[in-house]
Amino acid sequence: MDILLGDLGLCDLGSSSMIYWLLSVFLGLLVWVNISPHDQTAAQLQDSTLSQRAIQTVRYINDINDWRYNNPSQKDGVIPDSAFGWSSLPELHNVLQADRVYVYQPDQPGLMTALLAQSRHSALVGKVVGRRLIDSFGNDMQVNVPDSIADGSLVYLN
Repeated sequence: MDILLGDLGLCDLGSSSMIYWLLSVFLGLLVWVNISPHDQTAAQLQDSTLSQRAIQTVRYINDINDWRYNNPSQKDGVIPDSAFGWSSLPELHNVLQADRVYVYQPDQPGLMTALLAQSRHSALVGKVVGRRLIDSFGNDMQVNVPDSIADGSLVYLN
């Protein structure tokens, strides 16, 4: 067997080190292609954007709760953003129905996870499917949402 390998040049010290060198270059290139800094930066930016949106959503519902404490007579309708002294995010809305607050926005990949993290895994976060609120585990929360909230929206209920 050694004679056969020797004849093929596979037992030469120089050849085996060349094979290892080529293998290490190939593996290094493979790792570099799969973990490019651009992809990491884009992923970090996306995570940061989602986290910031979740923080602002929690702040928004907290401001609504503070406003409702001072205005207990309003049980239905929409609370204007001007009542909070700041502009909310585009596509972040609220509606009161039967004395419940629904803060809703279009869902996007990763937003529910970010909102759950910011709300300390609140059981009041869900997604609208067929006019019903579904939690992050896929369970029906037994809540019918107002007609103004579109299917697929992410809702923080209070």
